[in-house]
Parts: sequence; C-alpha cells; structure tokens
Amino acid sequence: MLEHCLVFHLAGLHSLEAAMGEAATAASLDELERGLGVIAREVLTGVETLPGPAEAPRGLWCHPYRLPPGMSQDRHAAVLTAATQLAGRLAREVFGSATARMAGLRVHQFPGAPDLHQLQTLLKEVPPLVCSATEAQLQGLLQRGGLRTLVQPIVRFADGKLLGYEALSRGPVGSPLERADQLFGAAAHCGLSRELEIACAWQALEQGASLLPAHWLTLNLSSASLTDASLRQALARPGVVVEITEHLPLGDIQALQPLLAELRAGGAQVALDDTGCGYADLEAARALRPDFVKLCITIIRNLGSNPAVLADLAQSTEKLKALGISILAEGVEHPDEEAILRGLPIDYAQGWRYGQPQPIEAVLPRSASRSTEKKA
Repeated sequence: MLEHCLVFHLAGLHSLEAAMGEAATAASLDELERGLGVIAREVLTGVETLPGPAEAPRGLWCHPYRLPPGMSQDRHAAVLTAATQLAGRLAREVFGSATARMAGLRVHQFPGAPDLHQLQTLLKEVPPLVCSATEAQLQGLLQRGGLRTLVQPIVRFADGKLLGYEALSRGPVGSPLERADQLFGAAAHCGLSRELEIACAWQALEQGASLLPAHWLTLNLSSASLTDASLRQALARPGVVVEITEHLPLGDIQALQPLLAELRAGGAQVALDDTGCGYADLEAARALRPDFVKLCITIIRNLGSNPAVLADLAQSTEKLKALGISILAEGVEHPDEEAILRGLPIDYAQGWRYGQPQPIEAVLPRSASRSTEKKA
C-alpha cells in the first residue's frame, strides 16, 4: 500500500518570534508539538504509523502512515479533515485567536514520503481550500441569523471589581460551526472573515446596548472590518472598546489611525489584542498608542514554568507602562498565575479565574433581557 504523510506546518514562525519574543515562542512550540502528537495519534487510530524523520526544521512536524490492506482510501480524506479541525482548535488554545492567525498552522497530506527539502517546496504549492457546504452554512448565518453572543467578565486586577465584558461569538448549538475556532476558521478559508466580523459586531452592539456606558463592551475587529463606515459610527460611543485582533505591519497601523481617531472622538477606547514580548508588538503599541493591551494567552500560560518568559514580560510591561498604556492579562485561570502577575503592573484581568463565557442575556438588566428575547 502507498505510504502517506500527514504534515503540520507553522507558516508564521518568524512572525511569531518577532511578536512574542524567542522565549515565549519556544515555550509555545513545545506545547504545540505535544498537542500535535496527540492529534496525530487520535486521527491515525487503526492506521499503521511509520517512523518520522529523525530531525525536522522548527515549525514542521511529519507523521508518515500507511493504510492496512482492505481499508478504504476515503480514510485519507477523513484523516485530513479531522486533523485540520483539531489543529485549528489547538492553535487557538495555545496562541489565542489573533496570534493563531499570525502563526498560520497548516495541515497537509502528501502521497509517498518526500524528503524534507521536497516537502517544504510542496507546502508552498498546496492549493487553497475550496469551499462548498461550509460556505453555504456561513452564508445562511449571515443572511438569516443564528449567531450567538456570549460575554466574559473583565475585572480590575487590584480588587476584582467588574468593569465590563468581552463579546464572543459562536455558531448555532450542535452545528459544525458552533465553536469559535470552527466558525472563524471556516470564514477565513472561505473569504468571509470581514462579513462575519461585521455581523458579530452588530449583533453584540444591539444586544449589549443596555450595558453601556456603565460597563465596557469589548468587540474584536480587524482593520478590514473597521473600514465599514456605518459600523464605525455605531462603535464610536462611551463604553465600547474595539480590540484590534491582528498583528499589523507599521505601515498598516498608520493607515488605521484615522479610523481609530474617529472611534475615540465618539468616546470609544482602543485595545491591542494578543500582545507579546517581541520587538514587533512593542513597536505596534508605540505606533498605535492603544488605551490598553491584552497580553497573549501563551505568555500567561508559561509564566510559572519558564523564568525567561517572566523576565521578558517584566521588561515589556515596563516599556508599555512608560508609554501610558494600561495592561490586561487575558486567560488567567489559576491562583498561581494570578499570584505571579501580582508582581507586575497589571491593570485589568480576564479569564476563568474571574468568570467563564455565558450568554449575553444572562448579564443584561431584566427589562433589556426580556426585550432581547422578544426580538429573537
């Protein structure tokens, strides 16, 4: 039987190092490699696995396998589909949503056993995913509704006082697009990211209007979505925080400045999501001058196990505070993480330690909640 190779490829490795710093990137690669090993074992259950290359370049993981006699060739497609879905979810768990997009974790499948030089060449030539049923599902959500808005608390780090909520979007319960990684990953593959982001933002604004301005309502948007003039007008109000969810080159940040100035003129705040310890992210913060930055979840997870990450973070937070930028620690789950962060100039916090995501209706004033239910 013909040998095949399942390949995981981190296309944005150099960008990760520039944004997160070498120590945090190395720690995240170790976590990613462990997770990918689990995924490979899961999707290749019942399949004959073969030894992989003794050494592989950083950011490239190869898992050769061979179907046993009598097993359908359709199993190859099932392996690729399952591996792609699980790897997308893992990347978001390891890096956070914005950094995961920059990391560019790709999953490929090749016949035979090409050597590493051939494999790296082949990876650059893989055609883009063709959308069909998935795109139809997305178009249905965009045209007829069905998206869900969840919110997660944001607190003042010093005393745990509730300041507001981050709006999070999900697909219909029980559907293939229920999870955020599935929903936004499918949109990215099908070229519908901007349309989905705008639809999610409008829904969160409409449902969460009664929270403003007493509480923050933070919304995740890319620079492409902020070019929508009507959405910018709706966002430009006190209590709204616009989180920039991508790692932009400095030239793109300069082009974004007039749009952000329009938001700020109406009373909104600006945050920079998934900020790391590398030169690139600090330069972006210096150019953008957000009201606050959200530390990448990868850094928070590695604080207790990697002294180099903690040292890098201490330097980065000092530089951010010198720019007059407040700092939010995202993804805080455990008391030991919180204890370590007490030694740093953290202003705000978010994570399971302070509250899990819940439907937005659960936090609305009672009258507003009844109104939302009637509209639904």
